[in-house]
Amino acid sequence: MEQKYLDLLKSKVGEDVVVEHALLGGMMNEAYVVSSKKGRFVYYISTAQANEMVDRNLEKETQNIAFSLGITSENIYFDLKNGIKINRYIEGDSINHMDDFDYKKIAKLFATLHSSKKKASVYYDPLGRLVNYKKEAESFVKRFDEDFYDLYKLIEDNKDFLLSQPRVLAHNDGQRSNIIRDLDGNYFLIDYEFAANNDPLYDIATFGNQDVYEGKKLLEEYVKLDPCKDALKRYALWRIDISLQWYLVANIKHYRGEGKIHGINFLDVAAHFLANARSAYSLLKENK
Repeated sequence: MEQKYLDLLKSKVGEDVVVEHALLGGMMNEAYVVSSKKGRFVYYISTAQANEMVDRNLEKETQNIAFSLGITSENIYFDLKNGIKINRYIEGDSINHMDDFDYKKIAKLFATLHSSKKKASVYYDPLGRLVNYKKEAESFVKRFDEDFYDLYKLIEDNKDFLLSQPRVLAHNDGQRSNIIRDLDGNYFLIDYEFAANNDPLYDIATFGNQDVYEGKKLLEEYVKLDPCKDALKRYALWRIDISLQWYLVANIKHYRGEGKIHGINFLDVAAHFLANARSAYSLLKENK
């Protein structure tokens, strides 16, 4: 950790602060578990591209809403200019490191956010984001994988259907790495960089980042709490949209040289998300 970041940390949580270890898994932040006499915290240092992509005022607004609902940790410091933040640490672990977790409790976690009647100040616009990422990626890549174009057209063809869905306050990045199970078996949703109003089933689709069928299992629990029209179709289409977004972002990160900085092969990440989009398309065809 650079000295300037360590100095800031000391000024906020105490000179006795100890950096325990880095957290793995994020493409948007470096994150560290730290401790002092004031307690344990997570210290987030955002990447340059994250600060271009994220509305920090909106992130802070939605983080505070989620804390008021009891589904996330308390934020104690937030720099709106550069995205540096310090949150209280939840004693537990990300379910990304677990083989067994409670889909019913995770569905309830999302339902708590979606049914809160709270709203953000903006729409997330996942279709617009896909278009914008494609334009940016095209400045680096002359030709994408062939499957990308067919899947992209599928999303374009279903644009009106997707835009017609109800909108609630959504997290928009509810992948396993952003869900924490504490020592008492309670579940929490962290990292609100992308939170905004959106179709609630977009959140369920984000849970399928690693495995489309894990997201489908969560969908089955979620619709027991909130029956949704065209649930599986919406889930599969949003899963394709999300995978294509991350496919493009991973390509951008690779060609911007961020892989060397973070020790991540972003071309492998891109390949994973394109395969994930194909799986979502297969699911869509299976259930027509």
